[in-house]
Amino acid sequence: MDSKVNAVECAKLCLDNNESFVLQGGAGSGKTETLKELLEYMSRNKPEKRIVCITHTNLAVDEIINRVGNQYTISTIHSFLHSVIKDYKKNIKMIINELFTLPKMVRESKKEDETENDYKKREHAKYKKIYSKYADKLYQIRNKNCKKVIGKREYDKNPEVYNSQLNEGIEILNKEICVNIDQKDYNDIKYNDTKFNSLKDLTYGHDGLLDITNLLFNKYPLLKKIICDRYDYIFIDEYQDTREDIISNFLSITEENPNFSICLFGDSMQAIYPDGIGKVDNLVYKGAIRYIPKSDNYRCSPQVIDIINTLRFDDIEQEIAFKKIENGNLETLEDRQGSMNIIYAVCDKKPHSRSNFEEKEAYLKDLDKLIGHAQTKVNKSKLLLLTNKAIAEKVGFPTLYKIFDDRYVEIGDKIDENLKYLQIMELCELCYYFSEKQYNKIINKIKRNGFVLNSISDKEELSKNIKGLLSGEYSITEALDMAFEFKLIKKSESYINYLTRKEVFINAIGDDERYQEFKKNYQQGLNTHKRINTVSEIMEEEFKELERKYKKEQFYDYLFSNAIKFNETYAYHYYINEKTDYITMHKTKGSSIDSVIVVMDEYFWNSEYDFSLIYSNHDAELPKKAKSQKLIYVACSRAKTNLVCVRIIKDSEEEDFLKYFPQAEKVDLLAI
Repeated sequence: MDSKVNAVECAKLCLDNNESFVLQGGAGSGKTETLKELLEYMSRNKPEKRIVCITHTNLAVDEIINRVGNQYTISTIHSFLHSVIKDYKKNIKMIINELFTLPKMVRESKKEDETENDYKKREHAKYKKIYSKYADKLYQIRNKNCKKVIGKREYDKNPEVYNSQLNEGIEILNKEICVNIDQKDYNDIKYNDTKFNSLKDLTYGHDGLLDITNLLFNKYPLLKKIICDRYDYIFIDEYQDTREDIISNFLSITEENPNFSICLFGDSMQAIYPDGIGKVDNLVYKGAIRYIPKSDNYRCSPQVIDIINTLRFDDIEQEIAFKKIENGNLETLEDRQGSMNIIYAVCDKKPHSRSNFEEKEAYLKDLDKLIGHAQTKVNKSKLLLLTNKAIAEKVGFPTLYKIFDDRYVEIGDKIDENLKYLQIMELCELCYYFSEKQYNKIINKIKRNGFVLNSISDKEELSKNIKGLLSGEYSITEALDMAFEFKLIKKSESYINYLTRKEVFINAIGDDERYQEFKKNYQQGLNTHKRINTVSEIMEEEFKELERKYKKEQFYDYLFSNAIKFNETYAYHYYINEKTDYITMHKTKGSSIDSVIVVMDEYFWNSEYDFSLIYSNHDAELPKKAKSQKLIYVACSRAKTNLVCVRIIKDSEEEDFLKYFPQAEKVDLLAI
């Protein structure tokens, strides 16, 4: 029997029997279409049943409503949970302090395979992180600065004493926070529909909403009964990206209510975000939920399917499935033909994150040559890769990238993270809505920030301000000042805290004579441990710490200067939202692309990813291997027709690489 019939009919049987299930299918398997089909089935056969369907984007909500209408509740996870808890503000006030109070420093046990030195480093790093949060919160609550956090050498002498002192301060501050909350009216508690929580306003953001819901579930079991009384089924699309505690709480409802079911649709191989549940194998094993595999692939050519099947490490082997075309007929195998190429080159020595600039540049030039060769294989392709300097220059944010590259050994999500804290991404989003003429979204957003829009002149003023932002005239600090002044966006606590941390740091190093001496020497060319020791005796550990401070100071100086134009951050926003020919792998989940080139290179970001583990035989780093392989799977599965994968490997890797990818074509970089 066709796998589509198997999966769909099995799911229907589960619905008829009120049995919870997870429908697992690879990219292009039609999971969301199956979800829609099952909603239609329930509408025809069990119209009295109450269903809520949860997705992760408003676009998906609109698509499902267009297909099945308004008979059922179709909502994002945040909108749904808000609708469930919004009327219980008294209860929320009882637990909301847990969003704002600080955790205490609790010393952990030493791991079996951990050296004493590594253990001490880990404990001091944990202490510094908690101390930093305490310092931020202390300034926010009392406008008071903390002393500089003590170094590892001093901390190691008596960690129990320092932990105790920190915990005493945290306990006093937490009590003050609780008193602050107690004095507020519970009616003022609100969901602010942003990324951030606000103690000042006593509002909570997206993650705060999930935290509060989980806390309410645990403290007030009646909330689960309320959900059960409202609904018979909860459908969750892309379940792998839903937080584990939320799914666990939903499933716990089924234990006491046999007529209530959870229906999950997704793919654990596409779990590339750290805050999602990822997989539900343990729940399937326990019998809490039934596993329904779906092996169809309606998206990819058979050539692409072959390679993504190689990359999967579960029991699903995808098979080509034909969909209807415009004339109403089914596709044929000939219609779905495409191409798949794996191209590689060998180098003697691959640079790493600590390699010098010249080695990295030479390697990137070779990689660009290999990519250029790949582009001759397919027309009008999109390049999928980890962000790097070359892309930044081509897309239009070279200065922004350089400022972060100068500070961080591995940039990762640092650009995104900092720009979100500073609300730059929020402002970029507003400008994007304007460029796309999505005026209703702009109006809804700015009205929440206090912008008055009552007349034509108000609209003209709004248009003028946003056009000014996009003119290229303003730096990011000037753009933010303008946005706050004209109430396009509202200052968040994250923004205020970011500036506070910056000022505390700048003031601390300004009073630090040892650092000022180091800075002077460093700027005069004594920028290595060996060089600086010719004029000033300094331990290597202290050199690294002072150099870190220097890079941090330079980072702040440039970030808040006129060096970075707002246009560069807008170009970055455009890039991460897939509006260019380059797509970062972390944003690759979405609609199919006809031709894709996947660049299997870490771009010196090798602490989190190592693509060589995909084809290596050793299992020394299984979590990293799974993480790397999932990311490449997701990237490759975006290709609808043509796929080219490129990689530069070490000499020693070639045998393993060809065993895993026997179809790979070797390229001589000197010959192209």
